[in-house]
Amino acid sequence: MNSYLIAAIAFLCIFGGAMAGFFVQRFLPSHHLSKDSLDSVKLGAGLIATMAALILGLLVSSSKGSYDRVNALVNEAAANAINLDRTLRTYGPGAEPLRQALLDRVTRIKTDIWPEDSKTSKKSSVAFKEESTILVLISRISKLEAKTPEELEMKSNAIAIAADLNRERWQITVESTSKLPMPLVVIPVFWITFLTFVYGIFSPRNGTVTIVLLFCSVSIAGAIFLICEMSMPLDGSIKVPSQPIQTALEMIRQ
Repeated sequence: MNSYLIAAIAFLCIFGGAMAGFFVQRFLPSHHLSKDSLDSVKLGAGLIATMAALILGLLVSSSKGSYDRVNALVNEAAANAINLDRTLRTYGPGAEPLRQALLDRVTRIKTDIWPEDSKTSKKSSVAFKEESTILVLISRISKLEAKTPEELEMKSNAIAIAADLNRERWQITVESTSKLPMPLVVIPVFWITFLTFVYGIFSPRNGTVTIVLLFCSVSIAGAIFLICEMSMPLDGSIKVPSQPIQTALEMIRQ
């Protein structure tokens, strides 16, 4: 879903509705443009404007909620990666290979999700060892020989943290791949296009009115752009930042 294309189409439809209204105004009989006609049209236009504003508000809220959920999951995954590394470090030298496997896995996650931040391309991420997957890491942690109660507790904590990290990784994938149903965008744009068409019919044809309708169209198109962008938290120009994962990588390398 190309957010720029959808926003551009929305702008053309909405502003085009206003221009069509100006054009149709030339051919309407004068009694169709009377004050009584205007008052009657205002009632229907006000209802449609209220519904369009309500739907757009709900869409912005829903898209922002999706963006915030993915952002929170990224923060939680980064915190769990750091916590797991510290737990393995506390366990002792026997867990050093697992720390390297964790570093490989977190690096792969960052490369897969934010390839633009990495010198390694998305395609080259397959070069990481299969042993770096979190499920395999959990299996390797479970095979550690705990000789003391403290080591046993550290081992159990590490397994629980790694399981949380694995769950968060796939939650990020699921949340970020959910798509915004296009009818939720098309219907409000249709309503607003009709509104600008009505405004064009009853408005005087001058530069001031045209500029106001132009900026109204740009504003609505901007809202559509934000809705589309935030509904795809890991794609596009408004993307969940990779800084938490980068911070985790820097701390794991210490």
